Amino acid sequence: MTADSDTVCRAVFAGGIEEDMRPLVWKYLLSIYPWSSTERERQAIDKEKADEYWILKSKWLNDQELKETPDFIEQTSRIEKDVLRTDRTLPLFATDSGFGGGDEANISEHGLPGSSASLEKMKDILMTFHRYDQGVLGYVQGMSDLLAPIYSVYQDEPTTFWAFTAFMKRMRSHFLRDQSGMQDELSTMAQLVEIANPRLHKHLVQCDADNMFCCYRWLLIWFKREFGFEDVLRLWEVLWTDYLTDRFVLFVALAILQRHADVIIDHLRSPEEVLKYVQDLSDTIDLNDALKGAEMCFYKVRFRVNAVEQIRKSRNLPLFVSSISDDEPAAAAAVKEENEESSSADAEVPLMTFEWEDNQNSGSGEKDPLLKGDETPESDISRTPPLTSSRG
Repeated sequence: MTADSDTVCRAVFAGGIEEDMRPLVWKYLLSIYPWSSTERERQAIDKEKADEYWILKSKWLNDQELKETPDFIEQTSRIEKDVLRTDRTLPLFATDSGFGGGDEANISEHGLPGSSASLEKMKDILMTFHRYDQGVLGYVQGMSDLLAPIYSVYQDEPTTFWAFTAFMKRMRSHFLRDQSGMQDELSTMAQLVEIANPRLHKHLVQCDADNMFCCYRWLLIWFKREFGFEDVLRLWEVLWTDYLTDRFVLFVALAILQRHADVIIDHLRSPEEVLKYVQDLSDTIDLNDALKGAEMCFYKVRFRVNAVEQIRKSRNLPLFVSSISDDEPAAAAAVKEENEESSSADAEVPLMTFEWEDNQNSGSGEKDPLLKGDETPESDISRTPPLTSSRG
């Protein structure tokens, strides 16, 4: 039996996955299993991946000389501190006094809480990842936040390791030491806000908050600390589908800002106030509302971008260009000139240097010309119950 990627991704995007189906479906979403794989092929993949993991782990576990190197000692300390501070309120990650004593004694002696079997496995997974990925990036603080939800689903070292490694392929840019990946995310976020809500963007500029640093934590670890643990699992699997776009997380952030735009505009006057307000939204955001709002923001932005492209094409002006394009200064000058000369109706649609890529699942392009003004298209996806084995 093989899986149909379009059917599964649409179902997951619309309603998430039931707990009993999650371990299997995640392996497809994270490209551990090819969508065309048979049961026998999947069993072979599981065995091959497990064997490979234990070999990778044994290379550092049994290398005493390596354990005495400054990098290993430094990373061991960093990983231990991060893991022992990750999701400790969950029973799965609660202290087990059999692993070095209770919290009180450990905090008194080491400044950190006690450990458990699950936490020790997470440490080993992260050290194995550090050694495996060292030539590219290795372990960076914050990655433990991304590991914990995956471990909670599999609670198995090899499977968790490969699922985490697959996730990190798309998240690696967030942890680059020069911050270029996150700068790109925040820059794109600012452009989306300007397209979707020019009034909010103008206010953020006046507040000196248009660098969108208020969204940094949201995007860095995909809202890991903003939603409850179960909601994080559902959000991530929705994002992994890439159903409308592989940057749907930006539209989730945009939808939340849209919902709070009036408060931000009416009451906040400094970047510190904006940052505090946004961070204080943690554990108050309704995931269903955020996902519905993100869909509508996606269609709204797509419509506005397409509308501007049509206007500019009809006037033989440069179309949208990448922010790293060599033509950016010329394009920006053309944008400024066009804004000055265009009608007020046209000027309400920002002419941004935002590169748009259509997705085959993003709805019919024939809808958009029917829209008038600021009208927003109806989503072609309705929120449904989670994917279950009976729906599989």
